[in-house]
Order: sequence, then C-alpha cells, then structure tokens
Amino acid sequence: MYSKIGGMVGAIAILLSNGSAIAEDTQRYITVGHDKLGNSVALDTETIKGTTYKLYGMYGDGIFETTFDASCKESRLFRNRIAIYGSEGQLLQEDREKGEIPFVANSSPGKGMQIVCQKIGADGW
Repeated sequence: MYSKIGGMVGAIAILLSNGSAIAEDTQRYITVGHDKLGNSVALDTETIKGTTYKLYGMYGDGIFETTFDASCKESRLFRNRIAIYGSEGQLLQEDREKGEIPFVANSSPGKGMQIVCQKIGADGW
C-alpha cells in the first residue's frame, strides 16, 4: 500500500502542478478547480463510489486528498476526511472529522458534486 500511494502521489503531483500526464491519468483525473497558487484540484473518477468522491490538490511537496459525500436530492455536501501525503506517499496528517459544508456550484467540491450527481443520474443535475 505504501509504495502504491507513493507512486500515486508522484503521478497526481505532476498532473496537478503542470498539467502533463499520461493519457490514462488525464481520463482518471478531471480538473474541477484551482488553488490560490494556480495548481489544479482534480476529481479522481476511479474512486467514485455512489455519491462519495475524492478531490486531490498540491500541498507543499505532497498532495492533499479530501473525501466528500454528496446528497444530490437535497443539494447538500459533506466532508468525510482530509489526508495530507508527503512526496514519498507517507501519510503526514489526517482529519476524520465529518461535517456538512456549503454547496457552492463553482467551487472545486461543488463541481465534483455536479459530476458525481450527473454520473448517477440524479434528478435535476
């Protein structure tokens, strides 16, 4: 698992920082926004399970991974977990505090939610 995460961190970091990646990565990760430094924030399409999804972004030399759960019918969004990984894939910090966050359509979590809700065929999306 550790080596798998290490490789994932490198691939995601390259994709998020300069936009270059191999074709399969560009289909897997969809850019849904940018951070204050201009780095991409990406939705990982392979980890979508129902209405649960993950967003990735740059954090120092590593990446952050935020897990969300969407309530499409109610247009509500919940943050389940934030993890920060170092450049070698080691887990540096984790916050499992769950809570509702405001749904903002043009934010990275909001754009991710829109993609997920459309994917499952939720009404109104």
